Amino acid sequence: QVRGPGLGVVGVSKGAEVALAMATFLPQVVATVWINGTAFLHGNPLVYKDLRIPPIPYYIERMIFTEMGALDNSAIFADPRDPAYSASAIPVEKIRGKVLFVVGEADRSFNSKLFAELAMARMPPESGRVLSYPGAGHLIEPPGSPLCSISSMRGTPRPVVWGGEAQAHAKAQDHSWQEIIQFLELHLGPTATMKL
Repeated sequence: QVRGPGLGVVGVSKGAEVALAMATFLPQVVATVWINGTAFLHGNPLVYKDLRIPPIPYYIERMIFTEMGALDNSAIFADPRDPAYSASAIPVEKIRGKVLFVVGEADRSFNSKLFAELAMARMPPESGRVLSYPGAGHLIEPPGSPLCSISSMRGTPRPVVWGGEAQAHAKAQDHSWQEIIQFLELHLGPTATMKL
């Protein structure tokens, strides 16, 4: 059930990229939780009304295969600070709501910490907050979820490395979950007022 009037969006990985774009262009999105995503379009353009944001291409020739035969994607992304990619930045300076950036510093898929920092540098300081967790991998999920450091993914020839150290990742999931709930309740209202 949607309580309204404002909406909250939670996204992980590519979904975090989409969530950030939604927060940028949809004024009804007042609270966004971005978990290990990017702040630039990658792979596919974003088309919204008359706007088209070009993507930064993936450099699949840079794929690395680990000793176990898993795919390490960390090198396929170009440096977003390269001026050639400035048009691919999601214009986060237009965000009217609030954004909580959740970063796993041992993310082996994206340089999530860099993307969060680049987004925050373009946003008003009061618009966003970064939670950064050393030892946490890419897939930060609710507490009690096991660390998923490698898994299959549709469209990839081999399992993908997500990173993370078990104990540090578990602590990040416990702490970030409480912060996410508080963030959403602060900007959307407490769930106790909702009647199903």
